[in-house]
This record gives sequence, C-alpha cells and structure tokens, in this order.
Amino acid sequence: MVATASIKMDELLVTWLGSETIYENVMRIIESQKESSNNNNNNRPATPTKDSVTTTARDANNIIIGSDGSGAAAKINDDDGRPPLSPKLSKKPRPEIPPFFRKQPTPPSDSDGTTSLPPDNPQNPPPAPPKRRLNSSFSEDQTWDGIYMVNREGGGGGEEDRNHEFDRDSIATDGSLGTAGAAGATGAASSNAKDKKPCIALQAKELFQELGVTPSQHRMMMEQEGNHSPQSANVPAILSQYLRSPSDAYHTTEDDCRYVPMERFERVTKELCNLPTFFHKPLYERILRLWESHLQARSGKKLPSLPVITHGVFHHFWEMEMAPYDMNERFFRLLKQPEKEYITRDDFFPYIKELLSDHPGLEFLSNHAEFQDKYAVTVITRIFYSVNLCHSGRITSRQMRKSNLLSVFQQVDEEEDINKVTKYFSYEHFYVLYCRFWELDHDRDYKITREDLLKYGEHSLSHMIVDRIFDAAPRPFEGNDNASSSANNAPNSVDENGNAVQKPTSTRDFLTYEDFIFFMLSEEDKANEFSVRYWFTCVDVDGDDKLNNMEMRSFYAVQLHRMQCMGHEVVPFEDMLCQMMDMIKPANTECLVVEDFLGSHCSQVSGALFDALFNVNKYVMFEQRDPFLERQKREDEFDTDWDRFACIDYNRLAMEEEQREEEAMEVDWVNMDEEEEDGDDYNAMGLSGSSEAPF
Repeated sequence: MVATASIKMDELLVTWLGSETIYENVMRIIESQKESSNNNNNNRPATPTKDSVTTTARDANNIIIGSDGSGAAAKINDDDGRPPLSPKLSKKPRPEIPPFFRKQPTPPSDSDGTTSLPPDNPQNPPPAPPKRRLNSSFSEDQTWDGIYMVNREGGGGGEEDRNHEFDRDSIATDGSLGTAGAAGATGAASSNAKDKKPCIALQAKELFQELGVTPSQHRMMMEQEGNHSPQSANVPAILSQYLRSPSDAYHTTEDDCRYVPMERFERVTKELCNLPTFFHKPLYERILRLWESHLQARSGKKLPSLPVITHGVFHHFWEMEMAPYDMNERFFRLLKQPEKEYITRDDFFPYIKELLSDHPGLEFLSNHAEFQDKYAVTVITRIFYSVNLCHSGRITSRQMRKSNLLSVFQQVDEEEDINKVTKYFSYEHFYVLYCRFWELDHDRDYKITREDLLKYGEHSLSHMIVDRIFDAAPRPFEGNDNASSSANNAPNSVDENGNAVQKPTSTRDFLTYEDFIFFMLSEEDKANEFSVRYWFTCVDVDGDDKLNNMEMRSFYAVQLHRMQCMGHEVVPFEDMLCQMMDMIKPANTECLVVEDFLGSHCSQVSGALFDALFNVNKYVMFEQRDPFLERQKREDEFDTDWDRFACIDYNRLAMEEEQREEEAMEVDWVNMDEEEEDGDDYNAMGLSGSSEAPF
C-alpha cells in the first residue's frame, strides 16, 4: 500500500512539474519498481548465503537482483543503451527537479560585442505569447504592435509564420491531396489570413484618423462654434508641448496628437475594447484619469494634463490596462476603483446611469428621475444577489469570473427589448419588485417592518420565520451605508439640558428596499444557491450550520396550528420529514447541511422543505399539486422560478392598473354627465344669463 501511494505521488509530482525529460526518467524508475515488486512477491528466492550470488533475469524487462541480497532492482534499457541503475540503492533515486523558469542560453557574441544569430534565423523571434485564461481567451493577438501576428505592419514573424510555412509545406508534399486538394487548402489558408484583423495599432490608427480631430481642425471648430472656454482653448498648446517633450514616448508625431471627443468614442469602446457601447463615457473618464496618474508619476519636467484622449494616450492605456489582461480582468479593472481590489455598489452607478440614457427600451423613464434611481438600485442589488454569494458587499475578481456578468452586459447592449434580458436588467422584474415593496410600505417611509412583512403573500409566512428574517437573514450592504442612513432617520430625544440627542436605531428593526429585494428573490425562487443559503441561515437557529429535528419541529409546529385554523388536512411532522428526506437524500439522516440542498437532484425540490416549515400557502399547493401542471412548468420557456413568477405577477399588476384606469375614466364620465345636468337645470331656471359677453 505504501509503495503504491509513493508511486502515485511521484506521478502527480512529475505531472505538476511538466518536464518531459524528468517525466521519462521517473517513469522508467516507476516501471522498474513495479516489476521488482511483482517479481519479489511472485517468485521470492531463498535466503542467500554470504558467498552466494543470486541473479534472476526476466526476458521482458531484464530485472537484475543484486549480489548483496538487498533486493534492489535495475532495468537495462536496450533502446537507448543507458546503463542500469545501481543495485546497491535501497531507495528509489530522486530525480533532479528543474527550476520552473530555466534561462535560455545566450547566443555567442562577436568581438565587437554584437550578438551573432544563426544563419537560418535572420531576426530575433518575438517572446512567447502570454498564457490567457481558458474561459475568456482571445482569438486575435491583443498586443499593441501585434508581435504574435502574421499580417502586422512591416512584415510578420514569430510562431504563427512558422506554423503557416509548415502548413504550406505539408500541403505541397502530401501527394494524397492531389493538385485540386492542394489548391483548395492553399485558398482556404489565404482566405483565413485575409479574414484576420490587423494589429491593434493599425485598427486604432484607422479609427482615430476617421473620428479624430487634429490641433488645426480643433482651432477651426472653436472659431465656428464660438467656443472660448479656457479648457478647450488650451488643447492645441498642450499638444504642442507634448510634441516638443523628448521624454514623452507616446506623442512623437502629428498622428499621435489626433484626439477623439467623448461623443465620438462609442466606436472605439465597442470595436477596439469589446466593451458595451454605453461604457464610452465612464471609459473615457477612466483613461484620462490613468493618464493623469502617469504624468504625476513621471520624473523630470511635468507636462500638463489633457482633457481629451489622443492616439498616444489611448496607446498608453492599451499597454497598461488592456494588453496584459483577458476580457474578464479588463471588465473587472474598469469597474473597480484603481486603488481597490474589489467592486462596490457605487462603482456600478455611472454605467447604469449611461444605460438609462442610452438604451431605447428605457427611454420612457427619461422624465422620471425617481424611478431611474430605483431601477439602478434594483439592477445593482440583483447583481450582488447573484454574483456576491458571500453577501460581503464586495465583488472580487474570482466572483466576477464565475459569474455571467460580462456576457449579460454585452447582451443588454445589443438587445433593444430590455425585458428580454431577464438577468438583472428586465424592467418588468423591477416593476414587480418595486410594486410589491410599495404595497407593503403603507407609511411610505421606504422601510418594511415586521408587521408589514407578515402581510406578504396573503399572510403566507409564519411570525417565527419573519422574526428570523429580521434577526439573522443576510443583508446585501449591511455595514456599508445602512447604518449611517438609519442613524440619520433615527428619532431624536431631549437630554436633561434640553439638547436634542439622536437615538441609535438598529438596522435590524426594518428592511430597506435592497433588503426586501434579497428577501423576495429568495422567497420566489428557492432553487438557486443563494436562496438555499438565505433560508438555511434563517432556520438554523443555533448557528451550528446544521438543521436538526428540534429546529425543524419548532418551525413546523406553527405550521400545524395554522393548517388546523385554515381547515386544511394536517400532515404530522414525522410524515412530512420522511417525505422530504426521500426527496433530498441527505448524506446524514440525523441532520441536514446546506450541501444536501445543492445537489443536482435537489434543484427542483430544495424549496419544498422550507415551504413546509414556514410558508403555509405554498406547502398546501405542494401537497395538492397536479402532476400534469408540474410537467408543463418544467417544459415552459422560463429558465427559473423567479422568471415565471415575475411574468405572472407583472401581468396581474398590469391588468389591475388597466382596471383602475378604466374605473377612473368611468368616474370622470359620470362627473361630466352630472355637471351637464346641473347646468341644464340652471339654464332652465333663467339664472345662467346670456351666453355671450355683454360687451
């Protein structure tokens, strides 16, 4: 057993190191150890004397047992002619572990100090391309000058050139393809080469020439528009200083000083940076901010800052923030503040603000600033609900990579119907969330109390779970700004001297709109991971990360009493628990842990236990469910239970709104008829006077 474990560890170690030479050497040692172990177990020789020499050979592997009786094995490799290993070693020889990054041998230098290159390599090859992340690697070279590309400016070189030459040679020498096959393959290779984009430098140069403005054009534009602001007037002078400065490597020619205004930066954002179009204004400001930091960090003569993005400024931004990173890391670094390593709630507001002003599906909100703010808060809170599973209020790079946030932002940029983007951005989902909150918030203080929450879902929740929601349920931004806002809204008292004293109010005494979003998303969709953890924390009263029978029985006792009062059939606790255990199939029947609810077989039944413990209406519906309707639900167009609920509830709210409008119109017509009747009676009495003015 020990020998097998050591062999496995050696295999894992060699695989981790990734050295082919060491791998071959150690594998030979492992094979010899295996053969020696089998030989000693099956054909164990008699104990040798001091003067005797026992030599056992196997025709297949030539295993030699040493004369010292130590049982060490050596394997003669007839293929490469290497000598056998020493039979006196009682332990397997440890291979030499090479360093991770072995320095390449430097080429010999000539007498004059220049480095001589082999005749078959007339120029230095480019460095090895960086290892991209697997989930978001680029198909095109992302370096500024395209050092790994074939069709870059000034000729191409590097690994891809050699690969294409190898492909052409293989096509030409392969007789099985024939002339037509070789011509077709050559044509396909040439078409692929034409389809490839040029390097980033050439793409940026073309866009800046098409969209950009030169200093001379800038002066003419100012004269035509009559713009005499000091900031705009100084742009040509600042650019001339950049050109004269020998230390600025990014502004050496007139083309480097060509700039693109913010209103024309959308194409650069979409085509070059592969970011959503509505990111152009925050991206523009971030690039200028990074350039300002670059100027401050420079030594020597300080150059003035620029209010516009030139080709040289964009060149610096690409080398610093784009080329070294993959798409997920670019997105993360753009959203977060430069001095932080995480994304907070406030980091999303500039981008959601631009979405509200840019997206055609949200144009109707342009005159409703209050609802624009509520929509932005809803979107951001839903993002933290799905991405920040540890509910710390800070999204890390790891959480960003595991989420679909980047793809959803790309989708909402390309989709004109905002309601088709059900992840985070759907206006219908915002409407359902906000209307439900508004229905419960009777005093309109944007706070939900325990008495308000008891009315949710036609009083479906028990008072015991409502208390646990306020006391222990996860809050989205607890500790960030809720405390300050609650302190500001706390009632004042008067001390003995007559001075106003502000009483501290606990944030656990009410639910804010963000807290209510977390609650409602968890209540209406108990099949996702965060919802399971949300309700598990609420039911786990003692906080030991386990649900035992005593905790579940205490919650279910309230349900039994409510079912008796409502006249429903009472299901004993033991029968309910047995049914749930059969569906969940926990690893330990004595208690339940959160991992038991996250299995693939529990995706559709994980919420049944929670409904049985504290939601009487949903538990009764579960007991009386129709198998045919359940099958239809699994085959409908909705991806999650929340999407299904939001669609149904939005239609209900829309019908109620239409009904209220119709009733209001009927009341208006009735009032108009009554006013006309009163007017006729008034005229009949001769009290109305003449219909025309007396003068």
